[in-house]
Amino acid sequence: MTVDDKKRTPEDFDRLLYVVAQQARDAGVPISSRIKKHVVVNTRAKKRFGRCIYQNGAYTIELSEILLYAPEQKCRQTIAHELIHTCKGCNNHGKLFLYYAAVMNKRYGYDIKRTHTPEEMGLTMEQTEKKVNYIVECQKCGAQIKRVRYSNVVADPSRYLCRCGGRLKRIK
Repeated sequence: MTVDDKKRTPEDFDRLLYVVAQQARDAGVPISSRIKKHVVVNTRAKKRFGRCIYQNGAYTIELSEILLYAPEQKCRQTIAHELIHTCKGCNNHGKLFLYYAAVMNKRYGYDIKRTHTPEEMGLTMEQTEKKVNYIVECQKCGAQIKRVRYSNVVADPSRYLCRCGGRLKRIK
């Protein structure tokens, strides 16, 4: 589980969004006033912890489902990172973004940077890997293709070839 010894809920993310937005304002970081109040939990994101989406004149903060298992400070840090992207001129990780990140890091003890590993976020590999529901195996080289979702290669592996040219067979 987490350092807090419990799994968070999406509502916890909403509460943290409010808290971190207030922290940013208190620190003088000019985050947008057009941020949606609810965090979207992305159940498919594997390579990123958060995302800031600008659409129809408003920002949506999206967090990966795996952060439900992360310590609260790491969740706050990720939210702060995404909130900085709502500042004018901070839609990338340029100098202005880095300046605001440094302000938040110094004031609140965050470690906002461009990327983090799961270990840096207080997560174990078990928490970050999704359950494999299907395995397709190459009959020539033994390579395995693992899938969480039912897909075309899972449904009919005989229509596909491995990189080595071998035939595929579903084994799970």
